[in-house]
Amino acid sequence: MRARYEQGTALQNDITRYELLVSNLELQLVRINNTTNILNTNLVTIAGFPEGTVIVPDSTILTKSLPKESALWWQTEAEANSTSLRIAQTGVDISRKAEALVRSERLPKIGLQAGWSIDGPILVEVPPINRNLSYWYVGVGMSYNLSSLYKSNKSLSKSRAATLKAIEQLDATRENVTLAVNADNVRYLEAYEELKTQQKSVELAERNYHTTYTRYSAGMALITDMLDAANSKLDAEQQLVNARISIIYHYYKLLFTTGKI
Repeated sequence: MRARYEQGTALQNDITRYELLVSNLELQLVRINNTTNILNTNLVTIAGFPEGTVIVPDSTILTKSLPKESALWWQTEAEANSTSLRIAQTGVDISRKAEALVRSERLPKIGLQAGWSIDGPILVEVPPINRNLSYWYVGVGMSYNLSSLYKSNKSLSKSRAATLKAIEQLDATRENVTLAVNADNVRYLEAYEELKTQQKSVELAERNYHTTYTRYSAGMALITDMLDAANSKLDAEQQLVNARISIIYHYYKLLFTTGKI
């Protein structure tokens, strides 16, 4: 383009357009680098790494093929590993044990006792008899608190209500986890479809760019056509990378929702 400008077949404005495009790209690069530094500082602080540590992302994961399991498989994993479900189930177990303790107050108390003792000499006799007597004994006792029939009713009602509430909370948590896993799985599969679309878009954008460049070199296209073609190609390539990142994001989000990480 500069050679054309020197030959008088291009305008300075044509060069200025591309310089403006480059300036915008350089500004975007600065913003991306700043964002990377901020995220690195946040990760280092949260993870407790030494100050100045640089975390380098594994860019090779963009080219890896991640598994695409069925929706039933993800639901089964969530049922087995979900932290929120385990917490809700623990709440139900605690409530049931508390209810069982209240019920136990209404039951009779049975005690079993066994022992052995030895006495001697026999001092009640005159003269005392120098002899040892050995005793074995076994006993069974039972007690019942009649007042518990009246006092435990209120406590039992509260325990039953707490158990029902815990069960409802477990059901609500299970429903929320099911819906979340289903939504994340749909988005995960959708990300693969988006990747296919973006791959086709890159192919078409590159074809359009080369065609426009050939026409521009032959003087059959304007500089604005070249700018549009370059922008379209750059945007398509960026969207393709974003599509690959989206697959990784939704995959790890699925792992988090199901409790596997």
